[in-house]
Amino acid sequence: MIGIQGLDAAIWDIYSESVKYGIKIDEESSYELHESIVDALRPKIKQGVKTILVASTDEKDYNGFMGHVERHHSWLIKGWELNKATFEHIPMAAMDERQVRDIVKTNRFKEKLSEASSKDLVKVMKILEERLNDPVRIDTLLFSLDEIESHIYGGGEAECLLVTDHFNTRHKRRTQRLIQVSTNRNIQTKIIPLDSAAGARVTQFGGLICLTKKP
Repeated sequence: MIGIQGLDAAIWDIYSESVKYGIKIDEESSYELHESIVDALRPKIKQGVKTILVASTDEKDYNGFMGHVERHHSWLIKGWELNKATFEHIPMAAMDERQVRDIVKTNRFKEKLSEASSKDLVKVMKILEERLNDPVRIDTLLFSLDEIESHIYGGGEAECLLVTDHFNTRHKRRTQRLIQVSTNRNIQTKIIPLDSAAGARVTQFGGLICLTKKP
C-alpha cells in the first residue's frame, strides 16, 4: 500500500491484517515524489507484488501519481505478460500506522483488494489461455505435482503457480511446501476458489498449473 499526501508518501506492506512499515518519502516536487515512490516499488515488483493500493484523501494525489506512471513508467501497468501491476485507489489517509490499520479493517479495503486481485488473476488466466493455444509456448506449462516439484525444487525458473483450493486441501502437505518455496523465490502463487471460472478452468488440467519462464 502507498499513502500519498501532498509531497509526502509512505510505503506499507500488508499481509492479511498485519501491517509492516516500509519507508517515508518527502520530496520537494511532485515529480521527485513520484519517482521516489516508483524506486521504492521496484524491488517489491521484482519480488512478485502485483497488487498495489494507493490511499489518498485527495483524488488529485492519486491521479497525479498514476499520470506519472503512465507517462514515465508504463512498464508497471503495460509490461510484458506477468510483469504487470494492478493499482486501485482508496480515498482514505495512510500516512501513519493507525490510519493504515483503520483502512485494513474496512470493507472498502477488502473490496478494493479483492477487486485488484481479481484483475490480476484475469491477466494470468489470459496469458494461460494464450500459451495453451500456442504450439511453442505450451511447453512452458507444467500440469502434474511431481513435475512441478521437480522443476521448482531443482532450481527451475517459473513465473506463476496456480492451484485450486480443492487441490490444495487434498495435497496440503506437499502444496504448502511448494507454495512456500515458490514464494521465497519470488514466484507468484495463487490459490483459486474451485467454484470460480478460473478454478473450473484450472481443474480441467488437474487443479494445478505452473507457468514457467520462456527459454
